[in-house]
Amino acid sequence: MRIGFDAKMAGHAGIGRYICSLLPELVKQAPEDDFIVFGGNKELEHIANEKNVEIVPWNAPIYSLSEQITSLYGKYGLDVLHVPHFNIPVFYGGKMIVTIHDLIYLMLPESVSSPLVKLYAWFMTGRSLSKASRVISISDSTKNDLISVFGTKYSEKIRTIHEAASGRFRIVEKGPDIKDIQKKYGLSDKIILYVGSIKPHKNIGTLIKAFRELKNRNIPHQLIITGKWDKKEDHLLKDIDNKDIKYIGEISTDDLVLLYNHADILVHLSKYEGFGLTVLEAMQCGTPVVVSGTSSLPEIAGNAALIVDPLDIGQISDTVYNVLTTNSIKKGLIERGLERAARFSWQETARQTLETYHKA
Repeated sequence: MRIGFDAKMAGHAGIGRYICSLLPELVKQAPEDDFIVFGGNKELEHIANEKNVEIVPWNAPIYSLSEQITSLYGKYGLDVLHVPHFNIPVFYGGKMIVTIHDLIYLMLPESVSSPLVKLYAWFMTGRSLSKASRVISISDSTKNDLISVFGTKYSEKIRTIHEAASGRFRIVEKGPDIKDIQKKYGLSDKIILYVGSIKPHKNIGTLIKAFRELKNRNIPHQLIITGKWDKKEDHLLKDIDNKDIKYIGEISTDDLVLLYNHADILVHLSKYEGFGLTVLEAMQCGTPVVVSGTSSLPEIAGNAALIVDPLDIGQISDTVYNVLTTNSIKKGLIERGLERAARFSWQETARQTLETYHKA
Protein backbone atom coordinates (compact mmCIF):
# COMPACT_ATOMS: atom_id res chain seq x y z
CA MET A 1 0.00 0.00 0.00
CA ARG A 2 0.89 3.65 -0.40
CA ILE A 3 0.04 5.14 2.98
CA GLY A 4 -0.13 8.89 3.46
CA PHE A 5 0.40 10.24 6.97
CA ASP A 6 -0.28 13.84 7.97
CA ALA A 7 2.57 14.68 10.36
CA LYS A 8 2.33 18.48 10.30
CA MET A 9 1.59 18.49 14.03
CA ALA A 10 4.64 16.41 14.97
CA GLY A 11 6.03 19.33 16.94
CA HIS A 12 2.90 19.81 19.05
CA ALA A 13 2.50 18.45 22.57
CA GLY A 14 -0.24 15.79 22.73
CA ILE A 15 -0.88 14.92 19.08
CA GLY A 16 2.82 15.36 18.33
CA ARG A 17 3.71 12.63 20.81
CA TYR A 18 1.14 10.36 19.16
CA ILE A 19 2.65 11.01 15.72
CA CYS A 20 6.27 10.62 16.78
CA SER A 21 5.60 7.42 18.74
CA LEU A 22 3.32 5.73 16.18
CA LEU A 23 5.01 6.53 12.86
CA PRO A 24 8.38 4.81 13.46
CA GLU A 25 6.62 1.66 14.62
CA LEU A 26 4.30 1.66 11.59
CA VAL A 27 7.29 2.01 9.27
CA LYS A 28 9.12 -0.81 11.07
CA GLN A 29 6.19 -3.22 11.04
CA ALA A 30 5.23 -2.66 7.40
CA PRO A 31 8.46 -2.68 5.32
CA GLU A 32 6.50 -3.73 2.24
CA ASP A 33 4.33 -0.60 2.38
CA ASP A 34 5.37 2.88 1.26
CA PHE A 35 4.81 5.77 3.69
CA ILE A 36 4.39 9.27 2.29
CA VAL A 37 4.81 11.53 5.33
CA PHE A 38 3.59 15.11 5.01
CA GLY A 39 5.37 17.64 7.19
CA GLY A 40 8.78 19.26 7.55
CA ASN A 41 9.31 18.95 11.29
CA LYS A 42 12.73 18.04 12.67
CA GLU A 43 10.92 15.46 14.83
CA LEU A 44 10.66 13.29 11.69
CA GLU A 45 14.38 13.16 10.97
CA HIS A 46 14.80 9.75 12.60
CA ILE A 47 12.63 8.05 9.95
CA ALA A 48 13.69 10.13 6.93
CA ASN A 49 16.34 7.62 5.83
CA GLU A 50 14.11 4.55 5.97
CA LYS A 51 13.76 2.88 2.56
CA ASN A 52 9.95 2.88 2.67
CA VAL A 53 9.57 6.52 3.75
CA GLU A 54 9.26 9.66 1.65
CA ILE A 55 9.08 12.97 3.51
CA VAL A 56 7.04 15.66 1.77
CA PRO A 57 7.85 19.08 3.30
CA TRP A 58 4.65 20.95 3.98
CA ASN A 59 4.36 23.60 6.67
CA ALA A 60 0.94 25.09 6.03
CA PRO A 61 -0.44 26.62 9.25
CA ILE A 62 -2.69 24.22 11.16
CA TYR A 63 -6.44 25.03 11.05
CA SER A 64 -5.87 27.57 8.28
CA LEU A 65 -7.63 28.12 4.96
CA SER A 66 -4.24 27.76 3.31
CA GLU A 67 -3.92 24.24 4.74
CA GLN A 68 -7.15 23.26 2.95
CA ILE A 69 -6.46 25.03 -0.35
CA THR A 70 -2.85 23.85 -0.78
CA SER A 71 -3.55 20.22 0.14
CA LEU A 72 -0.92 17.94 -1.43
CA TYR A 73 -2.50 14.56 -0.73
CA GLY A 74 -4.12 14.06 -4.13
CA LYS A 75 -0.77 14.20 -5.97
CA TYR A 76 0.75 11.03 -4.53
CA GLY A 77 -1.58 8.18 -5.53
CA LEU A 78 -2.33 7.20 -1.94
CA ASP A 79 -4.26 4.03 -1.13
CA VAL A 80 -5.13 5.44 2.28
CA LEU A 81 -4.45 8.67 4.16
CA HIS A 82 -4.13 8.82 7.96
CA VAL A 83 -4.98 12.18 9.53
CA PRO A 84 -4.16 11.97 13.27
CA HIS A 85 -6.55 14.75 14.36
CA PHE A 86 -10.05 15.97 13.46
CA ASN A 87 -8.72 18.74 11.17
CA ILE A 88 -9.17 16.73 7.98
CA PRO A 89 -8.72 17.91 4.37
CA VAL A 90 -12.37 18.56 3.58
CA PHE A 91 -11.91 18.37 -0.22
CA TYR A 92 -9.90 15.13 -0.27
CA GLY A 93 -11.80 12.32 -1.97
CA GLY A 94 -9.63 9.30 -1.21
CA LYS A 95 -9.89 6.72 1.54
CA MET A 96 -9.07 8.24 4.89
CA ILE A 97 -8.39 7.14 8.47
CA VAL A 98 -8.93 9.80 11.15
CA THR A 99 -7.77 9.64 14.77
CA ILE A 100 -9.91 11.61 17.20
CA HIS A 101 -8.30 12.13 20.59
CA ASP A 102 -11.06 13.86 22.54
CA LEU A 103 -14.13 16.08 22.33
CA ILE A 104 -13.03 18.61 24.91
CA TYR A 105 -14.25 21.62 22.91
CA LEU A 106 -17.73 20.08 22.81
CA MET A 107 -17.87 18.46 26.26
CA LEU A 108 -16.41 21.29 28.36
CA PRO A 109 -17.72 24.76 27.40
CA GLU A 110 -15.13 26.49 29.63
CA SER A 111 -12.33 25.12 27.46
CA VAL A 112 -13.55 27.06 24.41
CA SER A 113 -12.14 30.54 23.81
CA SER A 114 -15.07 31.58 21.59
CA PRO A 115 -18.31 30.16 20.15
CA LEU A 116 -16.61 30.04 16.74
CA VAL A 117 -14.01 27.60 18.07
CA LYS A 118 -16.76 25.29 19.31
CA LEU A 119 -18.61 25.57 16.00
CA TYR A 120 -15.42 24.78 14.05
CA ALA A 121 -14.67 21.74 16.25
CA TRP A 122 -18.25 20.49 15.92
CA PHE A 123 -18.25 20.90 12.14
CA MET A 124 -14.82 19.33 11.55
CA THR A 125 -15.38 16.41 13.92
CA GLY A 126 -18.72 15.66 12.30
CA ARG A 127 -17.13 15.95 8.87
CA SER A 128 -14.37 13.56 9.96
CA LEU A 129 -16.91 10.96 11.02
CA SER A 130 -18.86 11.20 7.77
CA LYS A 131 -15.89 11.28 5.35
CA ALA A 132 -13.51 8.78 7.01
CA SER A 133 -13.50 5.13 6.02
CA ARG A 134 -12.47 4.29 9.58
CA VAL A 135 -12.16 6.38 12.75
CA ILE A 136 -9.67 5.60 15.51
CA SER A 137 -10.52 6.79 19.02
CA ILE A 138 -7.75 6.59 21.60
CA SER A 139 -10.10 5.44 24.37
CA ASP A 140 -13.53 3.93 24.82
CA SER A 141 -14.41 7.16 26.61
CA THR A 142 -13.76 9.19 23.45
CA LYS A 143 -15.65 6.64 21.35
CA ASN A 144 -18.66 6.89 23.66
CA ASP A 145 -18.50 10.70 23.51
CA LEU A 146 -18.47 10.59 19.71
CA ILE A 147 -21.51 8.34 19.61
CA SER A 148 -23.30 10.42 22.26
CA VAL A 149 -22.77 13.70 20.38
CA PHE A 150 -22.97 12.58 16.73
CA GLY A 151 -25.17 9.47 16.87
CA THR A 152 -25.00 5.68 16.74
CA LYS A 153 -24.89 5.67 12.92
CA TYR A 154 -21.10 6.06 13.17
CA SER A 155 -20.47 3.40 15.84
CA GLU A 156 -19.51 0.64 13.38
CA LYS A 157 -16.67 2.64 11.83
CA ILE A 158 -15.13 3.76 15.18
CA ARG A 159 -12.44 1.56 16.71
CA THR A 160 -10.66 2.16 20.00
CA ILE A 161 -6.88 1.81 19.75
CA HIS A 162 -5.11 2.85 22.94
CA GLU A 163 -1.92 4.88 23.08
CA ALA A 164 1.04 3.90 25.27
CA ALA A 165 3.86 5.49 27.20
CA SER A 166 7.26 5.70 25.53
CA GLY A 167 9.85 3.11 26.58
CA ARG A 168 12.00 6.03 27.72
CA PHE A 169 9.86 6.18 30.86
CA ARG A 170 11.35 3.63 33.26
CA ILE A 171 12.62 3.12 36.78
CA VAL A 172 16.11 4.57 37.29
CA GLU A 173 18.52 4.06 40.16
CA LYS A 174 18.39 6.61 42.95
CA GLY A 175 21.73 8.38 42.68
CA PRO A 176 23.62 11.29 41.12
CA ASP A 177 21.09 11.85 38.32
CA ILE A 178 18.27 12.32 40.81
CA LYS A 179 20.44 14.66 42.88
CA ASP A 180 21.25 16.65 39.75
CA ILE A 181 17.56 17.05 38.89
CA GLN A 182 16.86 18.21 42.44
CA LYS A 183 19.56 20.83 42.19
CA LYS A 184 18.57 21.92 38.69
CA TYR A 185 14.97 22.70 39.65
CA GLY A 186 15.38 23.43 43.36
CA LEU A 187 13.40 20.40 44.53
CA SER A 188 13.09 19.13 48.07
CA ASP A 189 13.71 15.48 48.97
CA LYS A 190 9.98 14.75 48.83
CA ILE A 191 7.64 16.00 46.13
CA ILE A 192 4.06 15.63 44.90
CA LEU A 193 3.99 15.93 41.11
CA TYR A 194 1.61 17.20 38.45
CA VAL A 195 2.54 16.75 34.77
CA GLY A 196 0.51 18.19 31.91
CA SER A 197 -0.68 21.45 30.43
CA ILE A 198 -1.94 24.09 32.84
CA LYS A 199 -5.43 24.75 31.50
CA PRO A 200 -8.81 25.27 33.19
CA HIS A 201 -10.00 21.69 32.72
CA LYS A 202 -6.81 20.33 34.28
CA ASN A 203 -8.15 21.53 37.64
CA ILE A 204 -4.86 22.78 39.07
CA GLY A 205 -6.68 25.15 41.43
CA THR A 206 -8.28 22.20 43.22
CA LEU A 207 -4.92 20.44 43.39
CA ILE A 208 -3.39 23.49 45.07
CA LYS A 209 -6.23 23.64 47.63
CA ALA A 210 -5.85 19.93 48.43
CA PHE A 211 -2.10 20.43 48.81
CA ARG A 212 -2.67 23.26 51.29
CA GLU A 213 -4.78 20.87 53.36
CA LEU A 214 -1.95 18.33 53.24
CA LYS A 215 0.54 20.93 54.47
CA ASN A 216 -1.75 21.48 57.49
CA ARG A 217 -0.99 17.84 58.34
CA ASN A 218 2.71 18.69 58.36
CA ILE A 219 3.78 16.70 55.32
CA PRO A 220 7.30 17.74 54.21
CA HIS A 221 6.50 17.69 50.48
CA GLN A 222 6.64 20.30 47.76
CA LEU A 223 4.01 20.43 45.01
CA ILE A 224 5.82 20.53 41.66
CA ILE A 225 3.87 21.56 38.55
CA THR A 226 5.36 21.05 35.10
CA GLY A 227 3.92 21.62 31.63
CA LYS A 228 2.86 24.33 29.22
CA TRP A 229 1.14 27.30 30.87
CA ASP A 230 -2.12 28.71 29.53
CA LYS A 231 -2.69 32.40 30.24
CA LYS A 232 -6.28 31.61 31.22
CA GLU A 233 -4.78 30.18 34.41
CA ASP A 234 -2.79 33.31 35.36
CA HIS A 235 -5.05 33.73 38.38
CA LEU A 236 -3.19 30.78 39.94
CA LEU A 237 0.15 32.57 39.93
CA LYS A 238 -0.62 34.19 43.28
CA ASP A 239 -0.70 30.70 44.84
CA ILE A 240 2.70 29.63 43.50
CA ASP A 241 5.22 30.70 46.14
CA ASN A 242 8.25 28.93 44.59
CA LYS A 243 8.89 27.26 47.94
CA ASP A 244 6.09 24.84 48.83
CA ILE A 245 4.53 25.14 45.37
CA LYS A 246 6.78 25.47 42.32
CA TYR A 247 6.03 25.75 38.63
CA ILE A 248 9.09 24.62 36.64
CA GLY A 249 7.77 25.09 33.11
CA GLU A 250 8.12 22.67 30.22
CA ILE A 251 11.03 20.27 30.60
CA SER A 252 12.82 17.70 28.45
CA THR A 253 11.75 14.05 28.37
CA ASP A 254 15.04 13.02 29.99
CA ASP A 255 14.39 15.39 32.89
CA LEU A 256 10.78 14.26 33.13
CA VAL A 257 11.83 10.63 33.53
CA LEU A 258 14.00 11.62 36.49
CA LEU A 259 11.26 13.82 37.91
CA TYR A 260 8.77 10.93 37.88
CA ASN A 261 11.36 8.74 39.61
CA HIS A 262 11.97 11.36 42.28
CA ALA A 263 8.27 11.97 42.99
CA ASP A 264 6.44 10.20 45.80
CA ILE A 265 3.17 10.46 43.89
CA LEU A 266 1.58 11.82 40.70
CA VAL A 267 -1.76 13.54 41.24
CA HIS A 268 -3.89 14.11 38.13
CA LEU A 269 -7.28 15.73 38.83
CA SER A 270 -8.32 16.61 35.28
CA LYS A 271 -12.04 17.05 34.61
CA TYR A 272 -11.65 15.61 31.10
CA GLU A 273 -9.03 13.54 29.25
CA GLY A 274 -9.10 11.73 25.95
CA PHE A 275 -6.47 9.31 27.27
CA GLY A 276 -4.26 10.59 30.10
CA LEU A 277 -0.80 9.53 28.96
CA THR A 278 1.00 10.90 32.02
CA VAL A 279 -0.74 8.23 34.11
CA LEU A 280 1.07 5.45 32.23
CA GLU A 281 4.35 7.39 32.13
CA ALA A 282 4.33 7.68 35.92
CA MET A 283 3.41 4.03 36.37
CA GLN A 284 6.30 2.91 34.17
CA CYS A 285 8.62 4.94 36.40
CA GLY A 286 7.31 3.25 39.54
CA THR A 287 5.40 6.33 40.75
CA PRO A 288 2.08 5.84 42.60
CA VAL A 289 -0.84 7.60 40.93
CA VAL A 290 -4.03 9.30 42.14
CA VAL A 291 -6.47 10.31 39.39
CA SER A 292 -9.93 11.77 39.03
CA GLY A 293 -12.77 9.43 38.16
CA THR A 294 -13.68 11.30 34.98
CA SER A 295 -13.73 10.52 31.25
CA SER A 296 -10.95 8.12 30.19
CA LEU A 297 -8.84 8.17 33.35
CA PRO A 298 -10.41 5.17 35.15
CA GLU A 299 -10.30 3.25 31.85
CA ILE A 300 -6.55 3.79 31.49
CA ALA A 301 -5.61 3.49 35.17
CA GLY A 302 -7.67 0.39 35.91
CA ASN A 303 -7.08 -0.86 39.45
CA ALA A 304 -3.53 0.51 39.46
CA ALA A 305 -4.40 4.01 40.70
CA LEU A 306 -6.60 5.44 43.41
CA ILE A 307 -9.66 7.21 42.01
CA VAL A 308 -11.04 10.43 43.52
CA ASP A 309 -13.76 12.97 42.90
CA PRO A 310 -11.86 15.86 41.24
CA LEU A 311 -13.92 18.45 43.16
CA ASP A 312 -13.80 16.86 46.63
CA ILE A 313 -10.81 18.53 48.30
CA GLY A 314 -11.17 16.53 51.50
CA GLN A 315 -11.25 13.19 49.70
CA ILE A 316 -8.28 14.15 47.55
CA SER A 317 -6.14 15.24 50.49
CA ASP A 318 -7.10 12.15 52.53
CA THR A 319 -6.27 9.81 49.63
CA VAL A 320 -2.91 11.42 48.88
CA TYR A 321 -2.03 11.49 52.58
CA ASN A 322 -2.74 7.77 52.91
CA VAL A 323 -0.44 6.98 49.97
CA LEU A 324 2.35 9.18 51.34
CA THR A 325 2.19 7.73 54.84
CA THR A 326 1.28 4.05 54.32
CA ASN A 327 4.01 1.89 52.78
CA SER A 328 1.67 -1.00 51.97
CA ILE A 329 -0.62 1.26 49.91
CA LYS A 330 2.32 2.86 48.12
CA LYS A 331 3.96 -0.50 47.38
CA GLY A 332 0.70 -1.95 46.05
CA LEU A 333 0.17 1.00 43.70
CA ILE A 334 3.72 0.74 42.38
CA GLU A 335 3.39 -3.00 41.66
CA ARG A 336 -0.03 -2.70 40.05
CA GLY A 337 1.10 0.36 38.11
CA LEU A 338 4.02 -1.46 36.52
CA GLU A 339 1.74 -4.35 35.56
CA ARG A 340 -0.90 -2.01 34.16
CA ALA A 341 1.50 0.06 32.06
CA ALA A 342 2.96 -3.12 30.55
CA ARG A 343 -0.42 -3.84 28.95
CA PHE A 344 -0.02 -0.83 26.64
CA SER A 345 2.60 -0.65 23.88
CA TRP A 346 3.18 1.33 20.71
CA GLN A 347 3.97 -1.95 18.96
CA GLU A 348 0.40 -3.10 19.58
CA THR A 349 -0.99 0.35 18.73
CA ALA A 350 0.84 0.21 15.37
CA ARG A 351 -0.28 -3.36 14.69
CA GLN A 352 -3.93 -2.47 15.19
CA THR A 353 -3.53 0.75 13.19
CA LEU A 354 -2.04 -1.13 10.21
CA GLU A 355 -4.91 -3.60 10.45
CA THR A 356 -7.30 -0.65 10.24
CA TYR A 357 -5.52 0.65 7.12
CA HIS A 358 -5.96 -2.69 5.40
CA LYS A 359 -9.64 -2.89 6.34
CA ALA A 360 -10.14 0.55 4.82
